[in-house]
Amino acid sequence: MQKQSGHTTGKGILILAAVILYTVLAVLPVQAHNLWLIGDADGKGSGLVHLYFEHHIGPGDGAYNGPIVERGKTWLRRPDKDSHPVELKEITEGETKYLTGSTGPVSGSYALDHTSLYGIYAGRLDFFHGRFIKADTKEDLEKLAESSDVPVQIIPSWTDKGLMLQIKYFALPWARTPLWMMQPEEKGEDGKMKEKEMQTNSKGEVLIGKLKPGTYHFSTRIVEDDPAGAFENQAYKGLMHGSTLTLKLGSNF
Repeated sequence: MQKQSGHTTGKGILILAAVILYTVLAVLPVQAHNLWLIGDADGKGSGLVHLYFEHHIGPGDGAYNGPIVERGKTWLRRPDKDSHPVELKEITEGETKYLTGSTGPVSGSYALDHTSLYGIYAGRLDFFHGRFIKADTKEDLEKLAESSDVPVQIIPSWTDKGLMLQIKYFALPWARTPLWMMQPEEKGEDGKMKEKEMQTNSKGEVLIGKLKPGTYHFSTRIVEDDPAGAFENQAYKGLMHGSTLTLKLGSNF
């Protein structure tokens, strides 16, 4: 009897370990993903838009694109003009998949906003948001900095000390929140893009500092453990909002 009990206990431990491993593997992919919205993707001013749902910036296998294609919404905004929707569709290019669309030819400063209710993943209701801002002047940056359509966003402003970012959660500054600055030009030992992790202060702000004209990428993630409900007849516990900002600063910065 003792031998059988030991065998059962050992089997139980193996089952528990398998469950834990499955849970970890199930949670990691989407937790690690970011929704990157890239305007002027061909650098020709044609209005080409790309959306990548991967951790790093660029196309990948697109394994998790489905809910983004189904429920995502994208808008174009111009300074002092009304916003209008931009249609994106998924395409396959070799072994990669990503979303693409067009605003039509665009000159000057503009912004793109995207928001998606992703759905339930690992028992939690996930949302993903992405923003792209091309600002030729500090005045245009101020006009385009905040969107009324995106619930969780990284809001840029230009100060005497350089670029300041503020994270807002449904229009409220969100303190003590992680913010990552992607550094595509720097690679780690594993060959992957480096990321600099920072945290917002009590006002939800992070000072990035002086930057040269160019393109910069930032991401954040907000998790709430308590909210519960149902989506598409499935119960969930907890919410997660992932949000990114790609900021293209013109020569006046």
